[in-house]
Amino acid sequence: MKKIFILSCVLVLSCAAFGQQIKTKNVELDDLINLLGASGYELFSFDITEMLNERYNIVYIRAEYEAGKEVATSNLNTVSNKRLLTDFSESYRQEFIDGGGRIIDPKTQAVAHAEKISFGFYPASNDSTKFLKINVPSIGGMSLPLKLRGLHMKDSDKKYFSYNTRPFKIDKFEVDKFIPLVLFGSSWYNEQFNVFQFCGDNEIEPDLSSEILKEVPHYYVLGVKFVKRQ
Repeated sequence: MKKIFILSCVLVLSCAAFGQQIKTKNVELDDLINLLGASGYELFSFDITEMLNERYNIVYIRAEYEAGKEVATSNLNTVSNKRLLTDFSESYRQEFIDGGGRIIDPKTQAVAHAEKISFGFYPASNDSTKFLKINVPSIGGMSLPLKLRGLHMKDSDKKYFSYNTRPFKIDKFEVDKFIPLVLFGSSWYNEQFNVFQFCGDNEIEPDLSSEILKEVPHYYVLGVKFVKRQ
């Protein structure tokens, strides 16, 4: 009887073991985002549809900081948040209509408008450069290299390049004022543990008062300015 009981237990456990399986699962968007991030690709997107009640020039701006001090600021490019049919010559307007072009706002004669702006980062062929792509779909974009600063590890002459991103807190919208959107900054060397690190605030204060910036040796502040058009 005891043998029968033991055999029954073995059979039950065997059935339970065989009932457990590893099943295939469809790849989800988060899986792809994590993979791209590990490969050096990152993307930040911002909704700017609330600015469509007016017509603005959108100025792409890059500010560079070293040891907490601003060393350079550049206006990279300027695009309009609305593209109007009246912006073009009469001959082009007719070509646009004949070619199937569509006016999306009969009141303003807009043929395109800016609903979002994105800042994307992707790797270059060398460790000392990263590429930035700024894009406003259907309006215009640009790509440019960001030069990185290498750091030395203890007892090593080899330079180490490690940069990370953080979004800024967005408090309010102001015309003609620079609005920082993304921080792109270097890790710093922790001599005590002999490691490079980039940890702290998950969002950066617009006035650059965040604690993490006291440690970051080199960083770029990327953002925009909206200039009202007549």
